[in-house]
Amino acid sequence: MIRTILTIVACGGVIALAACSSSEEDAFSSSDAFCAAKADAECNNLAASCGTTVDTCKRVREDACKSAAARATGAGRAYRANAAQPCIDKVNEAFSAKVVDPKKEAESVDLCERVFGGTKAKNAACANTFECEGALVCDRDVCSDKKETQLGEPCNNPGQVCVAGAYCQQQGQNRFCVEKKKLDEICTAEAPCNESLRCVNRCVALVAVGQPCDKDSDCAAEAPYCDGATKKCRIKYQAGTQACRDFGSTL
Repeated sequence: MIRTILTIVACGGVIALAACSSSEEDAFSSSDAFCAAKADAECNNLAASCGTTVDTCKRVREDACKSAAARATGAGRAYRANAAQPCIDKVNEAFSAKVVDPKKEAESVDLCERVFGGTKAKNAACANTFECEGALVCDRDVCSDKKETQLGEPCNNPGQVCVAGAYCQQQGQNRFCVEKKKLDEICTAEAPCNESLRCVNRCVALVAVGQPCDKDSDCAAEAPYCDGATKKCRIKYQAGTQACRDFGSTL
């Protein structure tokens, strides 16, 4: 009985870490198995809102994943089975919401890209983050540890990323995390607005649903997608959007 209980709860304990990792690797023994699971997670959440069937969506998304996998391995990145489950979990978290949060979707993209790990070590020259191994990021053309940097702290070194609401500003010979611009303050690409605002020479409110926009970052959270056809803010995953066509919708 004790042995049975330990088996059931094993994946929650340090003792069984190796066994759990082995189980994950068995479940995602190949990149094709990973792509099938990722397509399941995407389509079970999005097919209905995109006006397509789960089966049609899965065919499209599985093919897209396999093509991305081929590009990644062709660029020298290696498939890592033990990174597959965090990707699947984040896809479910991001796409299960009625309105998909762009930040969570971006996090899912990052985790899923890392299923195909880079090989470049810390301090190696890089062109993009996914060339770097593990959780390293490519910052200022160098693979670096990512370090969240607080308001007022220096951000001189590669990998130092200012917290939300702050950006890295040159001040004399050094760079520091300073507060992003507030409503009605003058802004530029180098001096951005707070995430809750957009820059039109000055920081102004985000665009509401159905109103004109130029890019996704113009739009408010309730409709965070700038439709390329209408140039108006709307929910991203609805029948008729380009995003949904990427998931098998023909509407």
